[in-house]
Amino acid sequence: MSDANGGDLRLLFVTQELDRTSTNLAVAHTWAAELARQSAAVHVLAARVGEVDLPPNVHVHGLGRERGRSRRMAALAFGAIGARLILGRRVDVVVAHMVPAYAVALWPFTRATSTKLALWYASHGLTPMLRRANQLIDAAVTASYDSYPIQSEHAYVLGHGIDTQRFRPPAERGAETGPVIGMAGRLTPLKGFEPGIQALGELRRGKFPDARLRIAGEPFYASDRGYVDELKGLADRLGVRNAVEFVGAVRGDAMAGFYGSLDVFVNWRAKPALDKTGLEALACGTPLITNNSAYGGVMGELARDFLVGDSSAELSAGLDGVLSLSAGVRRAAVGQMRATVLQEHGAPGLADRLTAVCSALRMGVRPDFPSVAAARTSS
Repeated sequence: MSDANGGDLRLLFVTQELDRTSTNLAVAHTWAAELARQSAAVHVLAARVGEVDLPPNVHVHGLGRERGRSRRMAALAFGAIGARLILGRRVDVVVAHMVPAYAVALWPFTRATSTKLALWYASHGLTPMLRRANQLIDAAVTASYDSYPIQSEHAYVLGHGIDTQRFRPPAERGAETGPVIGMAGRLTPLKGFEPGIQALGELRRGKFPDARLRIAGEPFYASDRGYVDELKGLADRLGVRNAVEFVGAVRGDAMAGFYGSLDVFVNWRAKPALDKTGLEALACGTPLITNNSAYGGVMGELARDFLVGDSSAELSAGLDGVLSLSAGVRRAAVGQMRATVLQEHGAPGLADRLTAVCSALRMGVRPDFPSVAAARTSS
């Protein structure tokens, strides 16, 4: 159940949702499974628990939000379970996943027992809660140097953890009448779906009159719901509404099929951060076009063709260029980037690096990984 990195390590992994079919957080299930192979025991504390298939050394503690339990009652359960596991010394290291408030809430227990506390955070969002958590945790772990918004010597760059067994090229791609472009993610202005629709309009007026755009995702917050109507209105004004398909939420175990149905995937962000959708697309053998400079390390010298500027015109030109490549050239380029994804961002490797960080923290030594501060200084 464990290797030299994890040894007899016992982890508490805290996440919003544990469900292998989740539209937003299926990755948490993947990580729990991989961490279990590197550790003696993994306790998962999740607000929502859905469909799980995990090794026997994973112990799931749900807060019942999927059954309609109130926030107040879930918060009380969170405190009770956290106290039982940490004060009872049943775990060596706590890893909070993406929610700084989890780390802040559990800190009194970890401090009382000298249990190490880490936060995985990969976003540009610099909130007061993140600032507070950063002061309390023993370490932050993140995907890339620009995925953690605080220049910290104790924030370590580990790469992402993509399930490369699930996200892999399809045996064959279905025949389409024209090129299909895809975008995915929570439907929010941060993700920048407008440039994709605008670029589609330019492509259809040019060499690709049959081009279509397929968007997977749904609003997460009520404030985002009006954004979907704005996107549909933009498509109407540009005369491409019949070429834009909003497919809604796609189950985590069906996302590989979504990527595999595309000729090119667009990852677009207002601010750079190495999010997982572009990596998943590349793992599925689908070309990636992005304005997200965090992908520069994955692309290497290919960035000149696949990394574009921030305007819809530049996106349209980049899409035109990629779609105009011969099948052989495109396949070779994607194969090169996919190899980097497998090596640097596969789930087994991430679990190995994360357990190495946790083991170092438990032993009181500095993890042997580059810090965000050092990476930014050298970049």
